[in-house]
Amino acid sequence: MDTSALWPRGFARVPDEDWTRQPVEELALGYDSVENHGWYSNLDYTVEQVGDYARRGDVLIDYSGGTGILAKRLLDRLGAKPVGILIVDSSPKFLRLALEKFRDEPRMAFRRIRYLKEQRRLERVDEVLGGAMLERGVDGLISTNAIHLYFDLPETVRAWRRVLKPSGRVFIQSGNIRNPEMPDDEWIIDETVEVIHRAAVEIVREDERWARYRSALADAGHMAAHAELRRKYFLPVRPLEYYLDILRDEGFEVTSVRRRRIPARVEEWFQFLAVYHEGVLGWVGGAEKISGVPTPPEIVQDRHELMRRAMDRVFGEAFEFGASWTYITCEPRDP
Repeated sequence: MDTSALWPRGFARVPDEDWTRQPVEELALGYDSVENHGWYSNLDYTVEQVGDYARRGDVLIDYSGGTGILAKRLLDRLGAKPVGILIVDSSPKFLRLALEKFRDEPRMAFRRIRYLKEQRRLERVDEVLGGAMLERGVDGLISTNAIHLYFDLPETVRAWRRVLKPSGRVFIQSGNIRNPEMPDDEWIIDETVEVIHRAAVEIVREDERWARYRSALADAGHMAAHAELRRKYFLPVRPLEYYLDILRDEGFEVTSVRRRRIPARVEEWFQFLAVYHEGVLGWVGGAEKISGVPTPPEIVQDRHELMRRAMDRVFGEAFEFGASWTYITCEPRDP
């Protein structure tokens, strides 16, 4: 496999930055474990799409690529085909783990998006690639399980347009898009969080086991602050047309929109939410992000137990539930 011509002259696969020399952190390892969860089959269709699209010598951006879960599956799908995958992400912790996994893979490269305090925004993708890559242009950009998290979506999409070749393609998917074709028996996956929260509130009110947390429920300010925190962890769901309109406004032609039902195992979704217990049930004992006080281990344990009971109430004895995923493909529109 000849990868010598993948990256343009002057482009470093691994930038000389502090995050590349930091130790791998437990948070990243914990997140990376979702790779083995059944609901991450949501990546299968995207891997199939990109695998069919990618040509020898192409460079693809894995935008918000995190720890490299998608990248690993793409490499497996591509086999020995010389296709470059450039992970771009704002988390140095996640990127560090991705670097640990792919440091010796010549088809992989890494770039960190920083927060610009004075401008109160994240860097755009064209601000981190460097001149050599911008001059070359990229052949494809992939955004999986992340587009619903972007606060400045029009500016983000505009930057995607600037780095893509005219012949490039964008592959987007998310389980947090309200698709009008979604049947009644499917879930928007992050909307389960609010339902789980409400079930937990009911359990605290009814069961003496949780009586110590009833005073929190009576404190309107406390609950409102934690509701706001929950919305920061799990953003309100927007309709499909919101995304399609922005893509079109920013110079893209939407070529395909598809919806798929992804089975999500209840136990695996619990394991994922347990990592973000502060966002789901931070009002139990008070969230460190609000109080500034570290959460004692026994409070974390209580959150996990209460979350498990709340999920039992929501899902009953079901082994899994159907989650709705939406897949969007688009291409740069001719000027």
